[in-house]
Amino acid sequence: MKKNIFLLVLGLTVATAAHAETTIEWTQAGCQSVGGTWITAHSPTDSGCDANHCNGMNFCRSPNSMNLFSALVWCKSIGHQLTDFETACPNAMSSGNTCANLKGWNPPNVSGDWTTMPSPTNSNRMVFIAGGTIYLDHSAGTKSSTRYALCKK
Repeated sequence: MKKNIFLLVLGLTVATAAHAETTIEWTQAGCQSVGGTWITAHSPTDSGCDANHCNGMNFCRSPNSMNLFSALVWCKSIGHQLTDFETACPNAMSSGNTCANLKGWNPPNVSGDWTTMPSPTNSNRMVFIAGGTIYLDHSAGTKSSTRYALCKK
């Protein structure tokens, strides 16, 4: 009986630790402490930007690509949330599907960044950003569809 109780307590302890969250300091060093890449979006005064399309916000990109559900969990696990599309790309849908705010932030080996916005035409597709261009993911939520988590404060 004692052995069963010990195993139950041990199992609960391990399960609780696996779901532990930490809130990283919202700085470049904080993001890097969890293996992330700190991204500062373009400011309204940068070339090719204006106050309607660039906000200069900071984001923390996950170190690995993952499916949409894992991206949501990764951002939560560091005490923040997956960015919404409008924060990542202000007014982008009305400006030719270009995200001036994050243009140039995706190196060639990065498949794109998840946002929380479903496609305006099909709720089974999620919007993602790659190199400043907006795309619709036709297989969002499946294990085969992987992008990077883009977290915001």
